[in-house]
Amino acid sequence: MGKRPLRKTNRTVLIVVEGETEEAFISHLKKRYYHRGMRLSVRIRNAHGHGPQGIIDKLKSVAKTEDFSQRIAVLDADIPLTAAEARWLRQEKVDTIVSVPAIEATLLTIHGKPAPDTTEACKKELQRHAPGDPTELSYHERHFPHDKLEQARGKVAVLDALIAAVSTE
Repeated sequence: MGKRPLRKTNRTVLIVVEGETEEAFISHLKKRYYHRGMRLSVRIRNAHGHGPQGIIDKLKSVAKTEDFSQRIAVLDADIPLTAAEARWLRQEKVDTIVSVPAIEATLLTIHGKPAPDTTEACKKELQRHAPGDPTELSYHERHFPHDKLEQARGKVAVLDALIAAVSTE
């Protein structure tokens, strides 16, 4: 009887997000682009709106109990990184995906709408074009169907990076 071939391990990805909207949107992307049988394991953790420092704290706490092939911080640019935060992310080899000024701007861009300069204005504009609660998965299923996401691919860098994070083995 021959030796059994070694089983390949899955690539593991930790995505830490700033808030509920990011968590719901990335969960939606995972549902659309991740398929059973992929050699990939994606975990999404939420820092619950505590800005870059909250994301770093969450990365540190999760790293104590689990090991990941890749760690990604999904940030809004409305709260800038301090030099110490940027240095820590670099030293720990954490990839960053930044929405300017916030995730709502990325969502507007996917819809082909120009994004205002402030987070509050982006939130109001998003409600005008896609009314509902963006913290719920059903919102993203309704307003960001697969064909709309595919149309925006290649044009919206944040979307491309997020899709790659949840679907690249």
